Amino acid sequence: MNSTAHLLLVGLGGGLGSMLRFGLSRWIVAGALPWGTVVANVVGSLLIGVVLAKTGPTDGPNAHWQAFLAMGFCGGFTTFSSFSWQTLEQLRNGQTGVAIEHVVLTVTVCLFAVWVGAKLGRI
Repeated sequence: MNSTAHLLLVGLGGGLGSMLRFGLSRWIVAGALPWGTVVANVVGSLLIGVVLAKTGPTDGPNAHWQAFLAMGFCGGFTTFSSFSWQTLEQLRNGQTGVAIEHVVLTVTVCLFAVWVGAKLGRI
């Protein structure tokens, strides 16, 4: 598959992932932690683990699925930049404990989710 097709697949997947993330952030009410962001990061980590484990090498026959689902959809759906900004705002607002909880929870659970996704992808 040529690079133009990959670019279009990444863009399409990213747009869909971003729209879903936006809807999720409206559906899941934030408390002290921005739960929509946390959920998006965990689900996206799980999904990218499954997709990349199932589809094999990045230059293999499933490269189009990787472009669309892993790089596009998961890239648009997960929210690391939002996570970073929200954490900075928590720190600026003097919510140091909440910021630390946010970072530890997100990083720990997302690493676990991508590991589980990779295991599921090998089933």
